[in-house]
Amino acid sequence: MGTTKLTRKEILAEDSVHGSIVSLVDFLATHKKKIIILGAIAILVALGAYGGILFLEKKEIQAQEILGRGIDFYHAEIDPDATDDPYEKGSNAVFSNESLKYQAAAEEFSSIVSGYGYSKVSIIARYYLGLTQLKQGKAEEAVKNLREAANNSKARTVGYLAQKVLAQHYEASGNYGEVKTILERMINDAQYDLPKDDLSMQLARVLIAEGKNDEAVKVLQEATSQGSAYSSLRQKLMAELEKVQESTEAEPEP
Repeated sequence: MGTTKLTRKEILAEDSVHGSIVSLVDFLATHKKKIIILGAIAILVALGAYGGILFLEKKEIQAQEILGRGIDFYHAEIDPDATDDPYEKGSNAVFSNESLKYQAAAEEFSSIVSGYGYSKVSIIARYYLGLTQLKQGKAEEAVKNLREAANNSKARTVGYLAQKVLAQHYEASGNYGEVKTILERMINDAQYDLPKDDLSMQLARVLIAEGKNDEAVKVLQEATSQGSAYSSLRQKLMAELEKVQESTEAEPEP
């Protein structure tokens, strides 16, 4: 019996895998130059992405180092005999006066805010910059930075701390409306992950200052019904509640 020689087309029709391989070889042969160029581009993109990651990591480390130095300056000791070098006398920063201390700290924090704005570190730096500016008497600038830190969702805990500082600042300046807005929002925030007892005490204090003792009592009662019965803050809440209730009962009838 004679053998029948299959054509290339017939072979491809019978063997789809072999056909695919042959087609791929033909394609590579036809588009060899384009494939080499695309491959080179892919390698360059991969190298660029890797280099970008390393660059960002390096910048992040730099930002953390600057932040650490700024915080060190913010908490530095004061010594009238200190020199221009805050680390001349040891590993802890020392300044001759508070003005120089906060100026140095503000410079460190500002450099992060302006140069590392993409980083989470910048949110912490902005919070500390606001604190520092309050110490410097720059209330308007401080409030702006604290508000930006408070409204940033990347670092919620820092945002909460910024709100607490803002509430304290407004209370000290007698702006009770702003204080109540901030405190009530924080107390009712289910995602707030810090103790709320001190917020309730501050809110009650503001309400008492406005002569709203009944509202203050309500706030304190709600606060004391929550949390650990043995927490020091809860004990303070109960003592504050008792004091306000006695004060309210002692008030003469109108």
